[in-house]
Amino acid sequence: MKKWFKHPLAYVAIILAMVCGLIFVLAAVPGFNKLPSGTQNLRVVVLDQDQSSVSKNIATHLENKLPFKMVTATSFANAKRQLNTRQAALIIQIDKGFYQRVTRGQAPKLTYTVNQSNGLLQNMVTKNVTTQVTTQVASQLTTAKVTQMLAQSAGKALMQKQQAVAKQQVKQQLQAALAKSPQLAQQPAQLKKLQQQAIARVKHQQQQRLMPQVKKQAAATAATLTGQVATTTTKLHALPTNYQYQFAPMFLNLGAYLGIMLMSLVLTLMFMSARHVIGKWSALLAVQLNGFIGVLVAPLVTLGTLRCLISFSSSAFWQLFGVQVLFGLAVFEFTLAIAFLCGGLPSMILQLPLLVSQVVASGAIIPRPALNGFYRWLSTHTPMSQGVYSTFNALYGGANSGYTSALWWLISLSLLAVILIGWLGYRSTKTNPLSRLVPFTAGN
Repeated sequence: MKKWFKHPLAYVAIILAMVCGLIFVLAAVPGFNKLPSGTQNLRVVVLDQDQSSVSKNIATHLENKLPFKMVTATSFANAKRQLNTRQAALIIQIDKGFYQRVTRGQAPKLTYTVNQSNGLLQNMVTKNVTTQVTTQVASQLTTAKVTQMLAQSAGKALMQKQQAVAKQQVKQQLQAALAKSPQLAQQPAQLKKLQQQAIARVKHQQQQRLMPQVKKQAAATAATLTGQVATTTTKLHALPTNYQYQFAPMFLNLGAYLGIMLMSLVLTLMFMSARHVIGKWSALLAVQLNGFIGVLVAPLVTLGTLRCLISFSSSAFWQLFGVQVLFGLAVFEFTLAIAFLCGGLPSMILQLPLLVSQVVASGAIIPRPALNGFYRWLSTHTPMSQGVYSTFNALYGGANSGYTSALWWLISLSLLAVILIGWLGYRSTKTNPLSRLVPFTAGN
């Protein structure tokens, strides 16, 4: 037993356990420090298609009360584009005829449009928001302000109906005045002033006469305001209710990233040994070829297994295969560059926390706008987030929004880094302990 604990690997094992736990805590937990307040950065689009006084009041109320970035849209096409590109999380549409249904005592209509091809938290938040909006609109419909608007609208409608009568009364008053004072016909200024006075007098008389009727009509309409709202939810790129579909993109890309990261580590160790036997550039070319084969083969196995668990079409399979190959190449070159830079195994000190941080920043759980500054930056500059969103697009739909181009940039820059590090950093002809971990001889 004493001999066992005299061996340094016994303590290395304990240190590894501590370091791994520390890495996960430090890399993952800070990514959640902006929640739940970070969800306020989600954009919600309000589209008022009714453009009545009541609907405008409702739209203003929502913009002031909902704890999100509220924006307005002039057309549904524009709002849908924002939703499809994940610039917006939800569209609240006040349907045409909203005011008419209110005045008729019918439940006015709201339409919610959501893009479900997103992470878990965003889908949960948008679902809660629709319930919250429905409650607020129903409450707002029964307020005194809305009742006052209805009274004003009723008054205007009655006044418009009485316009012909009012014109006739003004005409009669002018004729009576001219009959009494014929000389007014020769005095345009006095006649105009007399006409204005007659109009004001008739308008005042009508208001006094119609006010009881207006109040009665407004009260009758207000009495029908039960606070009921008819809602419809349109799901853009709908997900099945089974949570396997929700989490498939995250675990597919997490598994691919981890496997390719380990592959790049093994190939780096082979390179460090083989370069002394077959030459540096031949070894580097072999690493790239080996990695490319791995990136091509691995998705066929994982996607075939995934298709046994969740249902998706053959066209989605091949689209997803293309996404996984592109994502795999980006991950391979990215992790290979770090492994080359750190000399193989020591790179795990950087690779592991970077992997954990990318999982948090991937968008599979927390939407990108809800992340803090560092994790949001990480989300846009590392492979995982691009792979997760591209997988959502391939499986369920959604606009590309630059994910593919970001992966191509990562491949290009990482490959350039690998070449530069290989050229500048691996010049020594002497072997070291790390290069002897994976022996490579001419006989191999």
